[in-house]
Amino acid sequence: MPEQSMQAAWIADPIGGDFSIRVGDTKAPAPRDDGFLVAVEAVGLTFAEPTWATNGTLPLPDGSKRPLPVIIGHEFAGRVAFAGANTSGFAVGDPVFGLIDFWRNGAAAELASVLPGEIARMPDGVTSVDACTLPIGALTAWQALFDHARLAKGETVLIHGGAGAVGAFAIQIARDAGARVVATVKGKDAVSLCLALGAEHAIDTDVERFEDVAGAVDVVFDTVGHDLLERSWAFLPRGGRLVTISGEAEDAPSPERAAALGIEAYWFIVKPDPGQLGQIVAMVADGRIVVQIDREYPLSEAPRAFMEANDRPRRGKTVLVVRE
Repeated sequence: MPEQSMQAAWIADPIGGDFSIRVGDTKAPAPRDDGFLVAVEAVGLTFAEPTWATNGTLPLPDGSKRPLPVIIGHEFAGRVAFAGANTSGFAVGDPVFGLIDFWRNGAAAELASVLPGEIARMPDGVTSVDACTLPIGALTAWQALFDHARLAKGETVLIHGGAGAVGAFAIQIARDAGARVVATVKGKDAVSLCLALGAEHAIDTDVERFEDVAGAVDVVFDTVGHDLLERSWAFLPRGGRLVTISGEAEDAPSPERAAALGIEAYWFIVKPDPGQLGQIVAMVADGRIVVQIDREYPLSEAPRAFMEANDRPRRGKTVLVVRE
């Protein structure tokens, strides 16, 4: 495949300390024998991504900081445009989606370089826009509930931030697994959304304290942090499990504190897992998971998507549409 240029959105070098989003032409990724090139159709946005540059959390595997510019958007959906000679399982034209490791360039571009461990097949009946919302939000929820919390049928899970991009998936996945689900949110609209997604009870934290109304729980899954996370330590009974994705690695729950309280506590970052993505997308195809799309923008309007993100409440994922 000859070298070519492409349209992409990236985190630009700072001007006056501001790490802004730019869109323009850049060099397309080169084909590699051990990977794929995907003609991207849709990308899920993570609005915190520019802050990773300002706080130094755009690392390379050796721990050094990644040079800018960095193409954004690590969860994608599209079609295979090139399959390396040392790959298997996918051919040119196959519909796929996945999660590109965070230490490499993302997928907010016409072409993305994807490795075999980052890609899964997109089944009939699932759109690219829906599929690109799954690899961070739904996969994070899955790994929190099953890999770390080991949630079992009949248990009760309290999900902090149930109306968010991760929490909305967590409610549905936990409910599908046979768990009782309680969620914390802010606002009447968020309460209604969580109840519609399958929560037995949704607690508006502007009105009620979760400690007063949640009842006994086995697991707390925190997507919010701060005061809600801190209060959850004392709320969990002995033998309970606390999983959080808020903060940074240095803010991870203390094993000593957990041991003193007789609970388990974990912090993690989602990892690509094609097998788990396959199970999740099958649930979408079957109607067991409903995707929440907040807003769609064309690739050319990526800067506007980021500028508008903080000016409105968001319910679900914001998506960049690269190809119709």
